[in-house]
Amino acid sequence: MPHNTSPLALLNHRFISIECIATEGDTTGGSLALSTNHEIEVNAENPLSQRVILTVSFEPEDSSKPSTYKGSIKITGEFLIHETFDEKNREALIRVTAVSMLYGACREMIANFTARSTHGILSLPSISFRKPKV
Repeated sequence: MPHNTSPLALLNHRFISIECIATEGDTTGGSLALSTNHEIEVNAENPLSQRVILTVSFEPEDSSKPSTYKGSIKITGEFLIHETFDEKNREALIRVTAVSMLYGACREMIANFTARSTHGILSLPSISFRKPKV
């Protein structure tokens, strides 16, 4: 099956910081709370060139019930939108597709790090960056 070329190109991505702390002890059955924050910077000279910074944080949902790990990871990515892509849809393309690409890189980094850690692999959940329908 042929695939269409994406209107979004990832030029590069770099991790800015990573912190992952294993919970001490064997009691780690608590649920994990996940939060994300992203910033989008549009290049003033070329609006097709955009930079995204994503921070993903995870910690026990209830401090009295420890989860396996807590921490955060921050990544930045440089993206280029194809010139034929409709301007009115650029924000959604960056917010959903670009942020999802960076989140996937964060999931992979955390999984690789924790695979050799005290409580074994932590696979952050799949999430959607689409705006909920109202």
